[in-house]
Amino acid sequence: MNIVQSLFQTTEVSSIIALVLAVAWIIGYGYFLKQRTRKQLQARQEIINNQRHKLNALLQEKEWLLQEVHHRVRNNLQIVISLLNTQSAYLDNEDAIRAIRNSQNRMYAMSLIHHKLYQPENISAIDMAWYIRGLMEYMRQTFDTGTRIDFVLDTECIKLDIAQAIPVGLVLNEAVSNAIKYAFTERSHGTVTVALKQHEANRCQLTVADNGIGVPPGFNTATKHSLGINLMRGLTEQLDGVMEIQNNRGWIVHITFPIQTLRGTDLPPSPSEKKP
Repeated sequence: MNIVQSLFQTTEVSSIIALVLAVAWIIGYGYFLKQRTRKQLQARQEIINNQRHKLNALLQEKEWLLQEVHHRVRNNLQIVISLLNTQSAYLDNEDAIRAIRNSQNRMYAMSLIHHKLYQPENISAIDMAWYIRGLMEYMRQTFDTGTRIDFVLDTECIKLDIAQAIPVGLVLNEAVSNAIKYAFTERSHGTVTVALKQHEANRCQLTVADNGIGVPPGFNTATKHSLGINLMRGLTEQLDGVMEIQNNRGWIVHITFPIQTLRGTDLPPSPSEKKP
């Protein structure tokens, strides 16, 4: 009987030991699998981080190249402006000198955009409120308006890419130049108002208005073949917009156009860069 009891006890102890060993093996194997999975995840995360660093490096190089392009374009435009200024000193024809001055103003309108895009924080978009202020200050100095003309700016914070900013800048240059040169010939003081407003979710309107003499009766802008009007009309078509000219106590130009969606250049943050 004692022998049988001893065998049963021995069997129970062996079973307990086997069970303990089995549980220990399961725990150990689970720990092993967990460690292996963690190492695999770490390896994958390291690969992702390396790829991200490479993408960031490529992005920074791309931004630097774009900035360098804008810088060189601006410098080239400034050189051409200087060459035209030198050339005008040897001319006696007033029409030729006037044409050169107009070309210089148009090139400066483009140069100002490339100057803004050269800044590190403005690689893809132009703050049009900043741009309009800068262009109006340049035109005030170029035409030496002094206190003869007041410039009233009413602009919202609208950002456009270079494909739209340049046509808008050239239209603005033409409309304001015409107002400065022709609107106040019969008076000593006047006002030019420039407004840029977003009317809908994806449309905005540029308005240039003066309180000058307006245009003579019967003046038809649709059939008028002047360089300024034709240029504004062509630039408006480039913007897929609509141009409207009114003669109401002065000359009013409205340009309404859709805003193109800006393409972002920033990569999304990595999981390690996200804040909790």
